[in-house]
Amino acid sequence: MTQRVAVIGAGLAGLSCARVLRRAGFYVDVFEQDKVVGGRMGTARLGIVPFDHGAQYVTARTTRFKAYLEEIVASGYGARWAPRGSSGEEGDVQASSWHVGTPGMSSIVRPLAQNVRMVFDRRVHTLQRTDKAWNLWFEDLTSEGPFAAVAVAIPAPEALFLLGRLSELCEPLNKVRMQPCWALMVRLDQRILPDQDVYSDMSQTVRWISRNNSKPGRTARGDHIVVHAAPAWTRQTEDLEPDAVAEELWAEVSHALNLPPVRPTQMVAHLWRHAYVDTPLGETFLFAREHMVGIAGDWCRGRLAEHAFESGAYLGNAIVDALT
Repeated sequence: MTQRVAVIGAGLAGLSCARVLRRAGFYVDVFEQDKVVGGRMGTARLGIVPFDHGAQYVTARTTRFKAYLEEIVASGYGARWAPRGSSGEEGDVQASSWHVGTPGMSSIVRPLAQNVRMVFDRRVHTLQRTDKAWNLWFEDLTSEGPFAAVAVAIPAPEALFLLGRLSELCEPLNKVRMQPCWALMVRLDQRILPDQDVYSDMSQTVRWISRNNSKPGRTARGDHIVVHAAPAWTRQTEDLEPDAVAEELWAEVSHALNLPPVRPTQMVAHLWRHAYVDTPLGETFLFAREHMVGIAGDWCRGRLAEHAFESGAYLGNAIVDALT
């Protein structure tokens, strides 16, 4: 009988793991607490307008991730982005090639979800081990299982909550430190930003500003702007209402770029509670073979999308080796 494996988290790490498992012949169930794939690679919408409110682009250094980016570009899920910097010339802000999903960043992970069972809007509350198999319990007191193994691919603080009884996994997790980030999405019907598409470290409040619709596959009308606040400012304001944060961030951006007094058509702030990795785990993944459960994420090695992809793939291989 083909064995079932559960993957918790439909971000890049979780879906990279799921693809390895599915290609090895296992049934794979991916459980995601959100309503969409991607995690911090996700794409939000204001009406019909897509915004990359998390990861802005990806780069590749390893052979495995370079090959994957080539695959998604060839299939139409991604493209190279060459934003204009202060000189007004395309590509003058980049030290390496930047790639984005088309028509949104979440497209980068979509090919990884093929042929696996996706379960959305289900937050796993408890992992229960019985008779050498795992059952997953959800916040609505329902459960699914049995599963031969479980891959946990969510932010480290959330993984720590789920794996609290497994000291060999939780003790290393305790040293991981992650920082929050407010993301602001702004839709303007008219173009008001200068010719530059990307700005970084504008003030102690604003870490990143970009013209989201300068990316391939987006509409050219108006200005669709993504702003990321600095982690320190986010920590000071993370208990504020999103509307108040949106007003303050937009005022800061308007001042920093000397923009005319234009009221946005739409403006929404979103808090990423675990956005940046301050202190990584220092391992590509962790797997407790005795318990058949492992953890993966970008935070295992660093903060890049590539780290998440590699972490998930290596965890998938470890599970395949243990079950075959």
